[in-house]
Amino acid sequence: MRVLVIDDDRAVHRATKRLLARTVEEVISTADPVEGIQLASQTTPDLILLDINMPTMDGLKVCRHLRDLSATRDIPVLFLTIDRDVRHLEKALDCGGTDYILKPFNELELLARVRAALRTKRMIDLLKVQARIDALTGLKNRASLDDALEAATSAHSRMGQPITLLMIDIDHFKRINDSYGHGIGDEVLRQVGSAIRVACRPYDTACRFGGDEFAVVFSDTQGFDAEQAAARMLAGICGIVVDAGSDAVQVTLSAGMASSEDIEGPVTADAILKSADAALYRAKHEGRNRLVVHGRTPRNA
Repeated sequence: MRVLVIDDDRAVHRATKRLLARTVEEVISTADPVEGIQLASQTTPDLILLDINMPTMDGLKVCRHLRDLSATRDIPVLFLTIDRDVRHLEKALDCGGTDYILKPFNELELLARVRAALRTKRMIDLLKVQARIDALTGLKNRASLDDALEAATSAHSRMGQPITLLMIDIDHFKRINDSYGHGIGDEVLRQVGSAIRVACRPYDTACRFGGDEFAVVFSDTQGFDAEQAAARMLAGICGIVVDAGSDAVQVTLSAGMASSEDIEGPVTADAILKSADAALYRAKHEGRNRLVVHGRTPRNA
């Protein structure tokens, strides 16, 4: 846990570092409000202790700047102030402050309010993670895929870093649901998600695209290496057999893959998604249970 202190009183810096030494791993401090905004963006602390009354820029303006920046808008701000005017404190909370403490502060009160603010931050972080996880499969969701593609195509644009997108569709999934019920269909999805997660490398991004479709972004990978990674993943999925009472459901799938080296024109998130989707459509159209690589000859999965 990291706390940033923005206060023009150096005594406050010394006091907070001493008091918070056992509560957080790091305390960063600055007396300059502008530098404080920069530090908040660069270090993304878990909590900001912010003085309201500073000569060059007051804490309310600093807080508004922090709330306008995507990197800092969710960081709790605990105001430090000598002002006991309730109307002024109301303004501090209205502009985005999480809480406030009056100076000179009581040590126990400061620690209690810091711990409460850090609990709030942990809850915010947990909710943000949960909002990007598919509850059924445990994989990331479509929003996470969009972010991963944007990051990967941006890295390709800046540094030429290759990118490959694999899209997977479970064959005849509607038939599985209709024949065995949605409980068995959900178990198929869970096991497919688990197999994808196990086969992923730490720097790959695996997502449930929607319904019975999945997508995997292979970072810094293309060509033969990407095909090998995809083949290992698909082999693991095709070995799945789900017990459906008197029957056993054998999972097969269709897959389409596109790499940055095979894209004509600018390599954008939309271009690579459309190319992989078109390859997936070909795989299903040409008999299913196979992998089609964009711009190349299809082969069985």
